[in-house]
Amino acid sequence: MRRIVVVLAMLVGTVGLLGIVHGGSARSAQEDAADLASHPFVGTWVAMTPAGPVPTIVGADGSFVSAFAANYFDPGLGLTFQGSALGRWEADGERGSRFTAIQVLTDAEGTYLGTFQFEGHPEVSADGQTFMDTTSQRVVMRDANNTITFDQVLPVEPPVTGIRISPDGIDLPVVAPANATPAA
Repeated sequence: MRRIVVVLAMLVGTVGLLGIVHGGSARSAQEDAADLASHPFVGTWVAMTPAGPVPTIVGADGSFVSAFAANYFDPGLGLTFQGSALGRWEADGERGSRFTAIQVLTDAEGTYLGTFQFEGHPEVSADGQTFMDTTSQRVVMRDANNTITFDQVLPVEPPVTGIRISPDGIDLPVVAPANATPAA
């Protein structure tokens, strides 16, 4: 019984500390979600990136999910497999937003290689059907030991654009195919 009391006291203390660290805000998660629910970034998009189209879901609860291609060729790592990018976003003005997301990286045998973390700053158009991101973004790569191996702010060239997916479908822009990177 004494162990249960100690554990409960630790939990109460942790919750209290989190409240202090969080700034003592009296706002609830439901209030924050209501604020985000009306933001034009909420919805399902296809982001047009230099690596190709990336389906993305932006949740009213602040969640962010992007489904990149299953693999790519990394000059330093070779053939690399990547999971979906999961993250959090917040409003940055009436139509602006910012997010941070992270992906798990593995090799062709499934061995964990590390993570790729990136940020974005999309601004939704006035009609709410497209977005554009031209703001430089921080990119962080970590190896399998979670040691940072790359941490830089990089320009977004060309800009990342997005098109909202509707129940009627989506018309993706025609782009010239990218040349494949040779493996050797």
